[in-house]
Amino acid sequence: MKLLRLIPIAAIAILASCGSSVTSSLAPYEKFVQREDYKQTYDTYTNEAALKTLDRSKTKLRVSVPNQRLQVIQDNTVLLDTPCTTGRAGKRTPFGTFKLYNKIADKRSNVYGTLYKNGVRVCGGHRYDRCKGVSYDKYVGSPLPYWQRLTGDGIGLHASNSVKRYPASGGCIRLQPAYARRIFGMTKSKGTPITITNS
Repeated sequence: MKLLRLIPIAAIAILASCGSSVTSSLAPYEKFVQREDYKQTYDTYTNEAALKTLDRSKTKLRVSVPNQRLQVIQDNTVLLDTPCTTGRAGKRTPFGTFKLYNKIADKRSNVYGTLYKNGVRVCGGHRYDRCKGVSYDKYVGSPLPYWQRLTGDGIGLHASNSVKRYPASGGCIRLQPAYARRIFGMTKSKGTPITITNS
């Protein structure tokens, strides 16, 4: 009688151990992307061991628009995977592969900012759209820290305190400040490829 009671318990223990061994066999990054909250979390994955071999001449960037995440990749290994915010409806970030060709640590926007007249703020926002026709004598562009340009019409990566988990920018790729700074140091001054995908 005692033996019969032990058999189901033993079977459950075997099955449980099999399940845990399958889960534990996944690499840390595979576990990270399989998290149920992967598309919502603000957590960042970093492969600290691989980062020790960082070679800026070999890094590539990949942005997944559906996941709103940016990966830094070297030799097919993900070094870093962090949340980002891409362009909202009507201001979509373009898909395709580009090459970063301009990096400025303390860049200010040529388009978004604040207009002043005689020292008084008269308008804020897009200077050629929202502020069109407003008379001003001074323009101060919004800060775009750790700017990395990827298109000729003003699309780039930059730090922002407004990183959302859904498309919300004016076309640029917003990054949390600490990671924008880190990624800025992981790319070449010109030529690092960045692929923006719909997958």
